[in-house]
Amino acid sequence: MIIAPPPHESHPELPGAIACLAWMGGAVVTLLVPIIFLAIGYQSEVAPLEAALQIGVHDISEQSRMRPGRTGAELHSPQELAESLAWLGDKVNIRITGADKQLLVEKNRDLSPPLITRTATLNQGKRGIWQLELSRSLLPLLIVTLLMLVPGLLLGLVTFVALKFVPMRAFHLALQEIAVRKTTEERLAKSLSIFSATLESTADGIFATDVLGRVVVANQRFVDLWNLPRSAITGVADSETLSTLAAQLRDPEAFFTTQKDLTKHIEVDHGAVLELRDGRLFEWNSRPQYVDGNVVGRVSSFRDISERKRAESLLAAEKEVLEMVVCGTPLKAALDVLARHVEVLSGQMFCAILFREGSEDSDLLCATGPSLPHTVTDAILNQGRAAVGKVFADVRKRGNLQEHGLSDEFSGVIENIEVNPAWAEYRNLLSRRGIQTCFAVSIRSSTRNLLGLIVAHYRKSSDQPPHDRELIWVAAHLTSIAIERRQAEARLQVLAHYDALTLLPNRDLFRDRLNQALARAERHKGMVAVMFLDLDRFKTINDTLGHESGDILLREVSERLKQCVREVDTVARLGGDEFTVILGEINKPEDAAIVAAKIVEALAPPILLSGQETFITPSIGVTIYPLDSSNAENLLKYADTAMYRVKQEGGNGYRFFTPEMNTLTAGRLEMESGLRRALEREEFVVYYQPKVDLENGVIIGAEALLRWKHPDRGLVSPGEFIPILEETGQIEQVGEWVLKTVCTQIRSWQDAAMPSLNVAVNLSGRQLQRNNLCTTIARILEETGLDPRFLELEVTESMLMHDPKYAVDMLMQIRAKGVVHIDVDDFGTGYSSLSYLKRFPIDALKLDKSFVDGLPHDEDDIAICQAVIALAHSLKLRVIAEGVESDDQLAFLRNNGCDVIQGYIVSRPLPADAFAQLVWERHQNPLWFAEKFHPRMTLIDNQHKSQPSKAARRAGGPSEMKVLNSSVSP
Repeated sequence: MIIAPPPHESHPELPGAIACLAWMGGAVVTLLVPIIFLAIGYQSEVAPLEAALQIGVHDISEQSRMRPGRTGAELHSPQELAESLAWLGDKVNIRITGADKQLLVEKNRDLSPPLITRTATLNQGKRGIWQLELSRSLLPLLIVTLLMLVPGLLLGLVTFVALKFVPMRAFHLALQEIAVRKTTEERLAKSLSIFSATLESTADGIFATDVLGRVVVANQRFVDLWNLPRSAITGVADSETLSTLAAQLRDPEAFFTTQKDLTKHIEVDHGAVLELRDGRLFEWNSRPQYVDGNVVGRVSSFRDISERKRAESLLAAEKEVLEMVVCGTPLKAALDVLARHVEVLSGQMFCAILFREGSEDSDLLCATGPSLPHTVTDAILNQGRAAVGKVFADVRKRGNLQEHGLSDEFSGVIENIEVNPAWAEYRNLLSRRGIQTCFAVSIRSSTRNLLGLIVAHYRKSSDQPPHDRELIWVAAHLTSIAIERRQAEARLQVLAHYDALTLLPNRDLFRDRLNQALARAERHKGMVAVMFLDLDRFKTINDTLGHESGDILLREVSERLKQCVREVDTVARLGGDEFTVILGEINKPEDAAIVAAKIVEALAPPILLSGQETFITPSIGVTIYPLDSSNAENLLKYADTAMYRVKQEGGNGYRFFTPEMNTLTAGRLEMESGLRRALEREEFVVYYQPKVDLENGVIIGAEALLRWKHPDRGLVSPGEFIPILEETGQIEQVGEWVLKTVCTQIRSWQDAAMPSLNVAVNLSGRQLQRNNLCTTIARILEETGLDPRFLELEVTESMLMHDPKYAVDMLMQIRAKGVVHIDVDDFGTGYSSLSYLKRFPIDALKLDKSFVDGLPHDEDDIAICQAVIALAHSLKLRVIAEGVESDDQLAFLRNNGCDVIQGYIVSRPLPADAFAQLVWERHQNPLWFAEKFHPRMTLIDNQHKSQPSKAARRAGGPSEMKVLNSSVSP
């Protein structure tokens, strides 16, 4: 529905003009009524007055004739003349003036103005000419005229209403009609514009004809689809246009017949597919055009469905090929089918797919369609293998878009084959058989690795259809999917049965081969040896040098292990650093011993990791079928037990399983079970080993050492249970208990007024890796009320270097809690980086006992100790020597500037009470240290006193104490 805008919106000045006109008309009518009444009333007043004047003059003349003999003076005196006009009544003023304008007589002079006056002359002979003047009042007429304004106003109001609303209504209707027409025209223009834009923007060619088959309209797409001149759709040459269309079809007669039928039966819908001579396919749809229910013509649409049909065919080909790949059809057979489809869709191409199913060293394969003769395929695979290799090398070497001259539309299409020297041999190979190599597409994996090439060949270069590049590019993508799928299947097969890192058989394949080996040995009454191999100190290497270096080491170990066995034997990796070996068909156990010794010898040479030589040793356990067991699980378990015995003996060797080892294994399990209840049963105790300052001989603190009082075995060596705590994860809970126990003990000593002591607590690697370590330390310090300055923490060098950045951050957090004494334990036994060492917030370095033992005779230990002491002092750090047991060791350390010692030369680790008693005794006897080692230590002490103190020798004095982590150790 069309709604016209109001007149005042389309013409805002019109209502004012019409209102003004209405006001003027009303005003005119209102004034016209009294004016007309006044005019008529005036005439009605004037006419009687004039008539009376004429009558009066006539009467006077008649009287004068009727009275002869009288003189004029006698007959016509002013009074007589006035009385003769008395019949006019009292509403008429009668006035007679003489010749000199002198008033002679006047009657009824009191009339209200305004007056209507009429005059006439009277000839009085000798008395001259008199003037007779008759006047009448207009006041009554004016009053009535004013009263006539009332009906005038009513008529004016009617006139105003009529002039305002009647024209406005008519004008409104006129404007509405104009607006409707304008809106209709605008919508029509818009519809025509939309129709025109739609007609031109559609992907279909539109062709409209009238009932006689004459062209009415066609869009540009129609012209482009049929390659027509623009004049062909002007309606002038209809028959020529249809002839031009038919000339491009493979079956023009059918087109003409259909067109005639549609013209004759114009109400019929039609749909068909037209095949053009150039290979294109057009979808033709024709429908009648109706206007008011009557057919006025037909509208035909033509859509190019060539790409769609080609895509449908290609999708069908893809589906067929992928189904073949998924169903396990050989890859070459599947790609042969793909090449056949490519040739059918192209119509001109000879397709060859050159690929390798596996790695770059695998055999070259060639899949071709049926159009390419087998002789060509044989030539490519035989004489042309070197030529194809050059092509592959060139594509792999230069593999980027600019160097290959690749098209922007389809990346990977190689266009410069005809001039590329790398393709010369290949071109010559095919040209001898009448085939030209025109372009190719590289087949690449999802990681852009080169998998192969699809090469397009033609009889002539000019035979290339325009869509072949897209076609072959899609085929290359499908080929890459097929090849990667087959490679993925192969990788899954490997992953299912082989270790991904070393490519050795995994646990599942190992068990299968072990069962097969046992079955063969049972049939032939032979022997089978099973070895369980674990690498010594692998965790240290992995944590210190990183997991990448650990992976390199495992791969190198696997290669050396494979060189030590026969092809019929099996080397497998169970996980981590655990390997197993199956030696099938051995004659006697000594054969297994020979192989085990060979493995130990093969692993002896160093392995280069991160630029430094690394040594790795194995611990090997050996079991023999059927001597030890006939069950595969038992054989593996017994080999594992024998391997643990080798580890307990120091590693780097092999042992055969014996029944006694089961007893030891059971003991380890019993110990592990006992440790899980030791904390709740309060079986753990803390011993304290004193630390002595070499400068003054004072006990300045101690190292807290964990001991386990087993209910049956008594004190258990830490070397036995600490590793088990580490492996089971109980070390975190036990370490927290140790920390709290030590803090409580220090606080109780302080309450007992003992000398100030710093007690060192070893932290485990697991504790260091926990983000809550800082919070735990702060909580324990708060609960025990201990000043953090009296708590000392010890961490091992290897723990620090596992993740140096994290260690620095964690130690700085602990330092912020007030713990300022932090020592690096076992310094020199790991792989420290000096660039990190200077960043750690540490206070002291501890010389490991392994370096102190050789003092003062072992030159290597001397050099190491002197270097560590010099390094520590240069970094403003203290040096603590542990494991000091002899006078010579003590003298060397003091002479070389060592700061603190601990060891049996001072005291063994003591319970808390015994340690407190020792501190009191030494405190009461300040010279005990010199006396104990008199006279040698007295001499050394005197010489030392003559030298500047260590505090004076160090620039800036001792450094701030810093924090680190280690494992709880004895």
